[in-house]
Order: sequence, then structure tokens, then C-alpha cells
Amino acid sequence: MFTIQCDFDDTITVGNVSMALKEAFALEEWKQIEAKYVAGQFSVEESNRRQFALIRTPKTELQNFVSRTTEIRPGFLQFVEYCRNTGIGFTVVSSGLDLYIQPVLRNLGLSDLETYSGRARVTSDGIVVDYVDPWGTPREEGFKLACLKYLKQRGWPIIYIGDGTSDVAAALEAEFVLARDSLKEQLSLMSRPHFTFDDFHDVRKIVENNIR
Repeated sequence: MFTIQCDFDDTITVGNVSMALKEAFALEEWKQIEAKYVAGQFSVEESNRRQFALIRTPKTELQNFVSRTTEIRPGFLQFVEYCRNTGIGFTVVSSGLDLYIQPVLRNLGLSDLETYSGRARVTSDGIVVDYVDPWGTPREEGFKLACLKYLKQRGWPIIYIGDGTSDVAAALEAEFVLARDSLKEQLSLMSRPHFTFDDFHDVRKIVENNIR
């Protein structure tokens, strides 16, 4: 038996929904914050708190934008169904926000999927973001890693699926890793074994042929 911990932006989706929202709606200062995050001066959690505070757009407008522009990576729905049919646990863990993750999953008929992410409260002064791990502890950083440790308590090996810098710490603690983009590059530099994928049809083949 296995548990999958899967990222959302740029993994389940084709493209980064979080970045698309910032580019479309945030005040220009978000770019300076992003540069500091890339330089390692902010955690992804702190970066998102500061950046989403610069969005003063009504919730319905934000969610309509996400509904119009979000593309799901091929094979995702079929892979979730495969996991359910074979007893593999599937959990979405994201540094992104429930504000857009939950509507996307709901539109896919997956509102019951176990999901942990940033919690967003939309106000006229900006979006207030909090990260609280599955134990109920607020997190200033290390949210994905905390979620992985929580899932490991179930006693099953973890298959980690992700794409970015924010996935590295958790991926290093997983038994198996499926990586793309910058996560793949960073794991390669560390000589950390991993599988690579383009879509969830690839993911299923890897799980069936190399892990199960």
C-alpha cells in the first residue's frame, strides 16, 4: 500500500494558477516579493502571504478567472480513479490556496479528495493567507514537509509528485519521487533518485511498472 502526496500548481494543473492570479490582479509590488523568494529571502509561505495581500479583487471574480483559465494536466482524472480502484491513497498538498484549489477539484467531481493547502480569506484590504498543518499547528515555513510527516504516520510509503523548489524538502523525505521542471533539476544536482514525467499517463505507467 502507498500514499501519494501530490502538488497542485504546475503539477495537477498545466501552468501555475497562483502566479496567474498574481500577474492578473496583484499590485506591482508582488514582483519584488517574488524576487526575494527566488533569492531565498522568504519561504514560499511568507512570500504568498505578502503577495496575496496585494490582491484587492472580489472572490467571485478571482474564481471566475480560475475557472476560465485553468487547464488540468492530461491523465489526472484517470489516475485518481486508478488510485481509488487499487487502494492507493491520494492527497493533494499545496502551498497554493484553497480559494482556487477547492473550486477546481469540485468542478472535476473531486471535492472529497483529501487536500491540505493555504487558507485564504478575501477582504477589501487584500487576501489574508494562513498555513495550518494537519495537526492544527500554524506554519511559517515547511508546510509541505509537515504534511508529509503527518501522512507517514499511516505507516505507508510515500510517493511524492511535484515540480518546484517548494517541493524539495518534502520530496527528500519520500520513499519515491516523481518530478518535473525545477524539482527534477534540483534532485538531479543532489543525485537523489527520482522518476520524471510529463503527464499523469506517465505517472500511472511509472507507478505500475516501477513502484507497485
